[in-house]
Amino acid sequence: MFHSDYKHIIDRLPESLVKRACERLLHHSKDSVPLESISRKSEQVESYLRHTLKVYENSLNKKKCKTMTQKKLLRPQSWPECNIFPTSLAIYVTDIGVQTNGTWPEALKHDYKEDNNRWVINELKVLFQHLLDYNRQTFGKFMQDIEKDYRERVTANKKMRYEIENLKMQLLEAEKELASMKSNSSH
Repeated sequence: MFHSDYKHIIDRLPESLVKRACERLLHHSKDSVPLESISRKSEQVESYLRHTLKVYENSLNKKKCKTMTQKKLLRPQSWPECNIFPTSLAIYVTDIGVQTNGTWPEALKHDYKEDNNRWVINELKVLFQHLLDYNRQTFGKFMQDIEKDYRERVTANKKMRYEIENLKMQLLEAEKELASMKSNSSH
């Protein structure tokens, strides 16, 4: 389809984009390229293929950045690292059937489903405890800071109310004194 000199560009593009590039060159409204010219070396064809490759690689880079950003959002940098979880914690839930066709001796027949459920419940209890510990460790200081700030604000508000009450009392006394001075000056 395209000239062999463009192989280094075409090899980096998916097949669907190569086909689409050919179709667009053939059917472009202003600068359509005849089929014979596409298979020959042409500056217009090479320029278009390079442009297509550049757009494709930019889209790949954007997807890569978006994926990395989403991973960062899942674990914000401001949160402390948590090393309290076991490194190899995994819960496998399986449904193991027991052969009952007579090939297993009666002593080896066992209810694996019940054992598996018991094991899963124990693992969930451990995971639950790890999550509680992590939350205490992570958010305990945060909550203490919020409570401390709240208590400081309550104390500051009480002081302000006390000062306001004192100023009201002083104002009332000053008004009484002024009224007394007015009544004495009028006599």
